[in-house]
Order: sequence, then C-alpha cells, then structure tokens
Amino acid sequence: MSDLCRVYWGSHGCDLRRGHEGPCECDCCECGPGHPVSPEITEYLCVAKPPYYGPDTLFYGEDVEARGLPSSEPLEEP
Repeated sequence: MSDLCRVYWGSHGCDLRRGHEGPCECDCCECGPGHPVSPEITEYLCVAKPPYYGPDTLFYGEDVEARGLPSSEPLEEP
C-alpha cells in the first residue's frame, strides 16, 4: 500500500506523504516560482497546487476529511 496522501482533485492527486504539512500538490507542476497564479487570473491553467481549479475545487479520496478539504463525496450518516 502506498504512503502517498490519498487526496485527489480532477485527474490529479497529491504526491506528498500521508500526513504532510501544507497543501496537497501534484508533481506535474512546471511553473517554478510563478506558481500559484495571482488572484486576478480566472482561468487556472496549472491545477497541480493551490488554487487548483479555483475556490470551488472539490476533492475526493480517503484523506480528504482528515485534511479538512471540501469534498465531492457525500458525508456518511452516523
């Protein structure tokens, strides 16, 4: 079983170890220091790091709830 964080958004997934500090990120970003993009930009061309797909990004996967991220999966009833 993988030690990687189990958080996904769109077709991307976090490439950091489970329990990592800071935001989730995919290793496909080649923006360099220009990432993240400025808040004035409304089209998100690189979604590997925040702001991902923008403020309405929803995440899925086993670690979403533990990381406090907005989920695309319905919450289970107790």
